[in-house]
Amino acid sequence: MIAVLLSLRYVMALASIGVIAASFLMFWEGLLTIWDAFAYIRTDPDQGVVTAVLQGTDKLLFGIVLVIFGCAITVGFVISPSSPWRRRLPEWMVIEGIADLKNLFFQMIIIYLVVHFVTLVAETVDTMPQWNALVLPVAILLLAAAMKIIATISPHPRPAAVKTDAASGDVTSGS
Repeated sequence: MIAVLLSLRYVMALASIGVIAASFLMFWEGLLTIWDAFAYIRTDPDQGVVTAVLQGTDKLLFGIVLVIFGCAITVGFVISPSSPWRRRLPEWMVIEGIADLKNLFFQMIIIYLVVHFVTLVAETVDTMPQWNALVLPVAILLLAAAMKIIATISPHPRPAAVKTDAASGDVTSGS
């Protein structure tokens, strides 16, 4: 029964493949947007180029984050923790559980919103921003504060802070 349940983890590989496929779409969209920026050099060299480059960078950055998220799903939930090559992976690719995945997701959303806000500001550089333009930076600050609160009250110590007593096998948190 346990073997059947453990084999269900390979369903997560489908989610990882889907996320990485979505990242390729974002890379394609970002490259097309930056390609359009070259056309704006001839037609509207002042603002059109800046806006197109920021929008393209926004899409490319989101594509990078999706690749990292897809790799984190694969390494964290599909590949066995006892796999010999998993220990050679960089620390940012190793997800220990759902809490790490939530933290990565929070960071992904905050980065995307920051770049999106800068893009919106660049698009409206000639006009005075309205009061509702403050909703996005306030949302960014609230998400960042929520992420910080969740990180500080997490009951699980980071993997580097966990020590095992060899004699008794007890796990203690080292600080």
